[in-house]
Amino acid sequence: MTEHNLSMTRRNVLLLSSAALAGGLAGCSDSDGGVDEDAPTLTHERWGKGDTDLSYWTSDFYTPIEGESSQPAAAPALNTQHSEWAENHPDYQIDVTYPAFGQWRDDLLTRASQGNAPDGSTIDSSWVADFYEFLTPLNDHVDNTDDFFPFVTETTVQDGDLLAAWKYTGCRCLYYRQDLIDQYGDGEPPRTWEDLIGLGEDIADGEDITSFMFRAEPFDNLPYFWGQGGELVDEEGAPVLDEDGNRTAMVNVLSFIRDLIDSGVTPQRVANIEDVEDLPREGRNDQLAMFIGNNDLIERSFKNQVEDDSWQRWQVAHIPMMEPDQFATGVGGWTEGTFIEGDGNDATAMKEFISKFVEPDAMARYCAATNFLPTRESAYDSEFYGDNAIEYQDTFRELLQDGFARPAVPIYTTIADEYRVAIQNVVTGQDDPESAVDAMIANVNEEYQA
Repeated sequence: MTEHNLSMTRRNVLLLSSAALAGGLAGCSDSDGGVDEDAPTLTHERWGKGDTDLSYWTSDFYTPIEGESSQPAAAPALNTQHSEWAENHPDYQIDVTYPAFGQWRDDLLTRASQGNAPDGSTIDSSWVADFYEFLTPLNDHVDNTDDFFPFVTETTVQDGDLLAAWKYTGCRCLYYRQDLIDQYGDGEPPRTWEDLIGLGEDIADGEDITSFMFRAEPFDNLPYFWGQGGELVDEEGAPVLDEDGNRTAMVNVLSFIRDLIDSGVTPQRVANIEDVEDLPREGRNDQLAMFIGNNDLIERSFKNQVEDDSWQRWQVAHIPMMEPDQFATGVGGWTEGTFIEGDGNDATAMKEFISKFVEPDAMARYCAATNFLPTRESAYDSEFYGDNAIEYQDTFRELLQDGFARPAVPIYTTIADEYRVAIQNVVTGQDDPESAVDAMIANVNEEYQA
């Protein structure tokens, strides 16, 4: 989500008018007059030219029309993909609705529960579990589901059925200045918290820069917890932070954060860092040695912002963990799904449209254009991705083996909010780690039981 999360990084799309809503949710029906023979195959509102309509919700980030796109670099790849589908399904056209993001999930869930969902929709990976009972399987249309990274199948497969096509992702990683690691360390990035603090102290003593920074954003700091085997919720979606192993893991994380502050490796102002561009900006200005950030920053905030090759001083690595054999990163991204039951012609046409998003070549084209990461191994080997599609892709590909997605349960919002408060209170010295964790647990459990 990049972070590719529409709620954070994307401008609001068109609000649904009543007419658009009615048209977008009409389901499969024969159109009265079809499409003029000379009309383009793809427009912003219609993909294909057949007489049978399929309804579909998505974001203007995913339109194949470059002039209408909030992500124009992706439009040519999507145009190719959708044109191929239209050629193979000349009897169909997809009528596209662009819902306002703030209403999208709730409106879609309401429609699905009433049996009136659109035929297909783009779905945030963190929403997928909300729609398990409504999405229909894609198994017969997506080959080799074992090719997806583990976090994909953990989220999208239920009882052997692939219910959503996870089309791209991003991940958190450690950014570090290689020249400083060479000078003050052994040339290798820190693997453990102890390594990070020791190296950070040496850099702080020898350089007039900040050693290590991060955002208080919960998702940026959850890998430390997951890497220890910590779990936020159980299979029923109930919070389990008060279980001994989970509480201990969270206390360990906040104790590490407190050690960063006490050692001088990280300044207290870290509590106020919110914008994703703040830390790479400090890095470009030679004010920072290491930080936690999303994978796309290397292209967007370094390579594309620096005129010379000095961006190459910045390398990426696994997030340091409590122990050297622990690995975790946070992943996000968007999926596609369909609500049409059965295996009739309409369902087949829609499922083949959805499945194209995760065909290795189509996924490779899209991710190469957008600096996103493919969610299946074979896409990295596609001719359309190539060895140089994005910087450091081999490292990111390795990180994804240990990816963790946000749990798609209602209480996660409260967990994240309380985690943010706990981090800020520990950073500023208002709470010690154990007290902060206990307050977090009490507030989460109270909200869950309310």
